[in-house]
Amino acid sequence: MEAKRFTYIMFLSVCLILVSARPSKGSYFTAWEAAGCNNQSVQYSKCGCSNIDDKFHGGYEFVFEGQSAAAYNTEICNGPPHTRFAGRGVQDCSGFGWKSFFIQC
Repeated sequence: MEAKRFTYIMFLSVCLILVSARPSKGSYFTAWEAAGCNNQSVQYSKCGCSNIDDKFHGGYEFVFEGQSAAAYNTEICNGPPHTRFAGRGVQDCSGFGWKSFFIQC
């Protein structure tokens, strides 16, 4: 009887932990096709380097969720970063020339 009670309490404890756990969010970069940030977009959220599709350079938004990032004027994040993002999000809907984006995880 005591073993069943212990198992039941352990089961409830695990359920409580799972219910209270929130999925973790990560920082992400959104690029829009045209100026205005209100048209077709693509989102980059993986850790590491992502090349930015040539079609999407009209505007951008970086949402900071704890991971810093950097934008590069070259593909595959080659060379020194042009712009660094850390501590807060930023948006510019007038266009940009970066070719790749690196999220540090």
